Amino acid sequence: MSDQKVESSKKPLLSARQVGMAAAFGGAALALVLAGITIPIPGTPVVTDPREIFTTIGASLTGPVGGVVVGLLAGIAEPGIPLASLLAHVVGGVFNGLVYKNFSWRFKEKKALSLAAWALQVVVYYTCIVVPLFVVGLMLFYPDPEYGGFFGFLGALEAGAIPEVLISTVVTTIIMAALPEKYRRPLW
Repeated sequence: MSDQKVESSKKPLLSARQVGMAAAFGGAALALVLAGITIPIPGTPVVTDPREIFTTIGASLTGPVGGVVVGLLAGIAEPGIPLASLLAHVVGGVFNGLVYKNFSWRFKEKKALSLAAWALQVVVYYTCIVVPLFVVGLMLFYPDPEYGGFFGFLGALEAGAIPEVLISTVVTTIIMAALPEKYRRPLW
């Protein structure tokens, strides 16, 4: 038998750098919500805001656990409907963390493909994760006959979110394109 110690090469679940970045990005999203910077979605009782720029980038860079932190901060202060927002943003944060690491390594040598994959990730994040889970959260935690049926309300919110999806996709893609490679790498 040997008296040598075996050291684990396993990374911690969340590094200090991930915590700092997740808190910074989530904090920026929270600040936008607390500042009340909103845009009404026509035809619905819901408003939107620019926090998704911070939530998508922050969760993507810090991974699924960082995405939970970002999602909690992004959703906790949603006026009147925090549980719906938390459901959408926490699950969305985990999604972004997992998806981004997968494609960022796959396309690390091909920046154009990486940016196209990023744009697709943002669109899928909105249309398949955040908006549907927000609707589920609203109907589950804050039922209101004004919402109508699930699919009708989902369709109204998806249509109303199109400008936000487009703006967030363009702005975050420009940011990711401008970042040097070392700052675009996932931290986990």
